[in-house]
Amino acid sequence: MDNIKIIAFDLYNTLVEIKGSKHFFLKLYKFSKNGFGLKFSEYLTLIMTEELNELCRVLPTEFNDLYSLHKEILEKELNSVEVYKEVHNVLKDLSKSYRLVLISNLASPYKIPIYKLGLDVYFEYMLFSCEFGALKPDKILFRDVEKVMGVKASEILMVGDSFKADILGARNVGWNTLQLKRENYKSQHRKIDSLKKILNYRTVKT
Repeated sequence: MDNIKIIAFDLYNTLVEIKGSKHFFLKLYKFSKNGFGLKFSEYLTLIMTEELNELCRVLPTEFNDLYSLHKEILEKELNSVEVYKEVHNVLKDLSKSYRLVLISNLASPYKIPIYKLGLDVYFEYMLFSCEFGALKPDKILFRDVEKVMGVKASEILMVGDSFKADILGARNVGWNTLQLKRENYKSQHRKIDSLKKILNYRTVKT
């Protein structure tokens, strides 16, 4: 990885996992009278690209009422988030030689575990869809990283579990990619089953 200067990571199912997934925002949609007047795809996009205070402003008051009523479900879900066992050591080692970036599609409350679990200290830049207003694989997120970090596409490696959001999104802008598949792993080029194996691979653009 001689040409790599930046390693960008996805968050959920790459660095951390939700052990007790409750699908909180899906539950709110199902609990609502008419889906807050939105198709589910529209609702999900809104949840993932707006901060919580903005959601409470633009969605019907029913959303805020349901959020407050069922907030305990969300708290239990967030408290169940755990870091994969190798992550801290790997990020610590990588940060000695590379600049690290985090790019995550997530709803606003799901940022909390990043800080609670001490992952934020490893990253020079963290880009969240709920703050940025767009979702991977949109090219605009990847281009923003290039601009902020001041590097070329060929100097960035994207590591994530989602082929569509992480791998295909990064390849579409010319980044190097490495897919992490912790389950149902089959050994093949540019796939790993643990972050420990990152430095064992020569990644190339496809």
